[in-house]
Amino acid sequence: MMLVLPASLSLNAQVVGQKDPVIIDRVIAVVGKYPILQSDIENQMIQFRTEIMGLAGDPRCYFLESLLVNKLLLSQAEIDSIMVTDDEAQREVENKLQNYIYELGSEENLANYFKKTILEIKQDLFKPQKENMISRRMSDEITKGIEVTPSEVQKFYKNMPSNQVPLRPETLEIREIVLKPSVSESEITRIQNRLNEFRERILKGESFTTLAVLYSEDEASAGSGGVIDFQPRSTLAPEFAAVAFNLKGNDVSRVVKTDFGYHIIQLIERRGDLINVRHILMTPKPSIEEKAAIRGRLDSISTAIREGKITFEAAAQRYSEEKDTRSNGGLLLNNGDPQNPASQNRNTTWFEPQELSREVMDAIRNLKVGEISQIFETRDANNKPVFKIISIKSRRPAHKADLKLDYPYLQSLALNQRRQDVLNDWIEKKQKSMYILINPDFRNCDFERKGWVK
Repeated sequence: MMLVLPASLSLNAQVVGQKDPVIIDRVIAVVGKYPILQSDIENQMIQFRTEIMGLAGDPRCYFLESLLVNKLLLSQAEIDSIMVTDDEAQREVENKLQNYIYELGSEENLANYFKKTILEIKQDLFKPQKENMISRRMSDEITKGIEVTPSEVQKFYKNMPSNQVPLRPETLEIREIVLKPSVSESEITRIQNRLNEFRERILKGESFTTLAVLYSEDEASAGSGGVIDFQPRSTLAPEFAAVAFNLKGNDVSRVVKTDFGYHIIQLIERRGDLINVRHILMTPKPSIEEKAAIRGRLDSISTAIREGKITFEAAAQRYSEEKDTRSNGGLLLNNGDPQNPASQNRNTTWFEPQELSREVMDAIRNLKVGEISQIFETRDANNKPVFKIISIKSRRPAHKADLKLDYPYLQSLALNQRRQDVLNDWIEKKQKSMYILINPDFRNCDFERKGWVK
């Protein structure tokens, strides 16, 4: 149990009646009206455990300063009426929870790691997540409209010590030709009939959860009985959302078709604009004969390219069935890592090796620029089987950041530095006027910003 005492009363909490004080939780700092607890620091250290290895000083001091900045921004946001709704915060909590589950492998592993139920983890995440979102909005407001000119980027690069110029990794530009095997009407009917059979069994009393574990092809949810935790309409396939948001009670939907396959859906709970459902997904499979035919067709295309009868680019425009790359001659666009929106290759045609899928990496391992890979089978964005050949259009070796080659990257570094400078100036001014109290045990921390201890 967490015991939180008002900061004005005590900086330490102890169990009443015990001879020797036993610390349950304690206030480490106060910024304005916002306390920072020892448990807050410990929770940060758990959530960002991978960062701790790279820290030179005491990690507790690093995370304390991060929280001090957070509370300072939070205090100003309250003054400026900058807000985040509960629904917005809840969506971020759900996203963060899904990332944790993906990282640890299952909900059970996540619960075991934190030694709490999933519901308890959500409850613990909600308040700090909402506060972080408000703080980010306040920070964005402070640095709004800041830009850097080309001359400022040049100056930033010129003033960078030679031993601090960042290394840029090898990057590649890749073209692809994709063919998608079709599925027969009889296979589609088989899948629809199977799902209708499951629906009838559920309506007669069988467990939806058990059937989802046994038969659903959605790897992300099958292990938890098909559960898709609270999501807004915008994150779900439109056809799926249209049906799911109209379900009542414990209704089980009729078969729903989406780009992912065919589903039946059961409502668990609706909370405002968020919905919690379970589903069973099944996908029609192409026949062995159809796969062989696709391989043969792709082999003919590959041979024509190798013999110089057509370029890879022209063949992609003519034959590829991947609409996102076909019009661009098969050239892949790097959409970036969703968990790292600041990825420097985002929205370019360049990829670092680790940004490519394992199948693509295996296919290009020994390829030279202009050569064509062997045919390989993989999955598209909707988890459906496709066959590909790929070719390396360009290869840029690892190098020190260069103003001509890496201007967007250096521009982003210069812009981030400028924003940080503006934010630091704002923090320095606010430190002087805001009530800030640091526990004596932490006053010797070597903070990056020196105005915290008064």
